[in-house]
Amino acid sequence: MNSTYSTAQQIARLLRSELRPYRSMRYKNVHRDTSADILAEPPKSVQKALAKKELRQAIGGAHEVLMRATTVFPFVLFPDTITIDRTKLTITHRWFFRVAEVIPIRIEDVLNVTANVGPFFGCIKIVTRFFESTGKDNHYEIKYLTRADALRIKHIMQGYIIATQKQIDSSALSTKELATLLVKLGEGGPDEG
Repeated sequence: MNSTYSTAQQIARLLRSELRPYRSMRYKNVHRDTSADILAEPPKSVQKALAKKELRQAIGGAHEVLMRATTVFPFVLFPDTITIDRTKLTITHRWFFRVAEVIPIRIEDVLNVTANVGPFFGCIKIVTRFFESTGKDNHYEIKYLTRADALRIKHIMQGYIIATQKQIDSSALSTKELATLLVKLGEGGPDEG
């Protein structure tokens, strides 16, 4: 109910701002729409303005990188990259110079992330709804990350999975603060690391 009311207020404000130039013209005695009329069917120009505003807000925070890790060069001739931002996890698998497969995965589609770590290097396994539907493998694996990068990726993604399941809105947090809190939320017990 409250969100409907706030949406009606946004539409009413946009209508007033768009109709301002026409008020001084010959339409002074035109009947004004009530909130119920506005909720029923807003004009196309208002719908377009709201859509643009929502897309700009989504784009603004979508490219704020929380973490980026690259595989270690001597063991992988063409290093792979994992990037985590506010909306997705992106895996860039390179085969040759300037040739790569880019796999974007929405945070909501990640089911689990595991890290196999040794004394120097680590491996990340990502299980998603997307990879399960392909039928080949149910996970994607990135080898030869540094140990610290593998553990941090796992912690951030596990924190994101927990936050998504609990429907926690993190849009008001700064990028650094969000990354720190997700690491704390996703950390395992005292034996990990």
